[in-house]
Amino acid sequence: MIKTLRFNKMSINKQFSTSALKGDLYKYQSKLPKLPVPTLQETSEKYLKTIEPYLSQEQLKKSKSLVADFVKSGGVGEVLQNRLIEFAKDKDNWLAEWWDDYAYLSYRDPVVPYVSYFFNHKDINTKIGKDQLLKSSLIAYYTTKFLIEVENETLEPEIIKGNPYCLNAFRYMFNNSRVPHEGSDLTKMYNGKDHRYFIAIFKNNFYKVYHHDSNDELLSKTDIYNQLLAITLDNQPKGEGLGALTSLNRDEWLKSYNSLVKSPINEASLESIFASSFVICLDDNTPITIEEKSKNNWHGDGQNRFFDKPLEYFVSANGNSGFLGEHSKMDATPTVQLNNYVLQEISKEDSNQFINDVNSNLKKLTPESLKFDINPVVRQDIKDAIEKFDQTIASHDEEVFQYYGYGKNLIKQFKVSPDAYVQMLIQLAYYKMTGKVRPTYESAATRKYLKGRTETGRSVSNESKKFVETWTSFESSNEDKIATFQNACKQHVKYLVEAADGKGVDRHFFGLQQMLQPGEDIPAVFKDPVHKYSSTWYISSSQVPSEYFQSWGWSQVIDEGFGLAYLVNNDWLHVHISCKKGNGLRSDYLKYYLTEAANELRDVLKTTLPSKAKL
Repeated sequence: MIKTLRFNKMSINKQFSTSALKGDLYKYQSKLPKLPVPTLQETSEKYLKTIEPYLSQEQLKKSKSLVADFVKSGGVGEVLQNRLIEFAKDKDNWLAEWWDDYAYLSYRDPVVPYVSYFFNHKDINTKIGKDQLLKSSLIAYYTTKFLIEVENETLEPEIIKGNPYCLNAFRYMFNNSRVPHEGSDLTKMYNGKDHRYFIAIFKNNFYKVYHHDSNDELLSKTDIYNQLLAITLDNQPKGEGLGALTSLNRDEWLKSYNSLVKSPINEASLESIFASSFVICLDDNTPITIEEKSKNNWHGDGQNRFFDKPLEYFVSANGNSGFLGEHSKMDATPTVQLNNYVLQEISKEDSNQFINDVNSNLKKLTPESLKFDINPVVRQDIKDAIEKFDQTIASHDEEVFQYYGYGKNLIKQFKVSPDAYVQMLIQLAYYKMTGKVRPTYESAATRKYLKGRTETGRSVSNESKKFVETWTSFESSNEDKIATFQNACKQHVKYLVEAADGKGVDRHFFGLQQMLQPGEDIPAVFKDPVHKYSSTWYISSSQVPSEYFQSWGWSQVIDEGFGLAYLVNNDWLHVHISCKKGNGLRSDYLKYYLTEAANELRDVLKTTLPSKAKL
């Protein structure tokens, strides 16, 4: 007998009202529909379609038999479905009862590189953009302005195609932290009004930097600048790299954390970090290439960091900046909005005016440094953490596909979804490289529902398989290639729309498995190797919308797979490629095939466009 693990909601998480108290940010929360439970029949039929591209006729016949037995009247599937429907009745979101814990907080591998995602900001070619302290001051200032709008609920509600979207994640943006805990980590929440500061990390030391005064008035940009300047002038020796402990396996970090908090000095300093609004890391490096910048924003050296915070910025000595998001309570959409806002405001700044303001308001301040009492056990833990971190990062193979041949503007002329276009580009490149189609994950947002996060978009279909086979055949005509491409894109859009409507395969099947009671057998359909294979993500992919980023990314989710984060900008495409070394994969090879596939798609699809008249 196999028991199903149960996950309880963290009692430490603060519960919030769904009604708007101040501005309009949350005014639609109470009106949002609840995540539906799809019918057993529609999910099962969809599942069979998604596994068909991988199977022989004999394998497919067996899987169909298992599904038929599962969904039959009076069968185990019907029992689990009825339990799930009953379970969902009094829940805001039935999936949310388990998901944060199952997918993130109980996950024990290091959050970097395996969970968190990074953004690398486009360089700003101004005096501000090239100066570490000027830029850091403005990042802090405008992030605090955004914080105030969240607190006052004066941000505009997000409405897409007439549907208001859930904004619950904004409640977990500021003044909280992931904290190691036995079995499953906690999210510690704090009242932002009581903690009007952010943390700056410089040379592995931690400092409090206030963004409000004692009357709760927002400090000026120059006031923030003066505090950061004082930090860089501090003669404190370089810290031991305590932040590296947050790069450990969560159980190893917990062991070190428990050793640390035996000292009230350490406990107070860690609480200050947990309660802070956000973190800015002042790095002493000067990354030049997109690859160097991406690596710095994703992981850096692992020491001048605190990876458990949901909002962490980085600014290098040459002004290049970026962001890292801890994933357990927020997906990327809210943090994209935050970063877009901050970078847009910085781009409007008058460099000369700001520099004049700074020079005319210079003040000599004493920075408030957080103190740590590092005992010999923790000191050794830090050394071990740095060594393990270096080994983990060295085991990863990273490349950046930065393609300036075309972008969204041309793709739209082909009358196809830009997202579907890049998904098929990825499928074609992977097939060229491996000769295989394999399970591919794309994130689909379910935020039209209360407390909705994501559903799996299964990118591989019969249509996408036909597409890659046709485009790699020397016998195929352009007409055949165009037809299979269009069919594959239409099917992809159809599945993504259904997934965003809460009608994908993976979350429903997950919910059904949670309905198993102790001592009950796992249904045969879930023990079928095909079921496990179809959700083994050889490609994990997602897109974010921003014209202010030049890169973003995360890790592969299995050792034999790729992590592919992409941007579809107006005139260029980006894919950050990551994989594990030693598993027969090479990121540079996939980068080559992405380029080849992008060129082929453009050349063939351009034949569908009207000819331009010659002058």
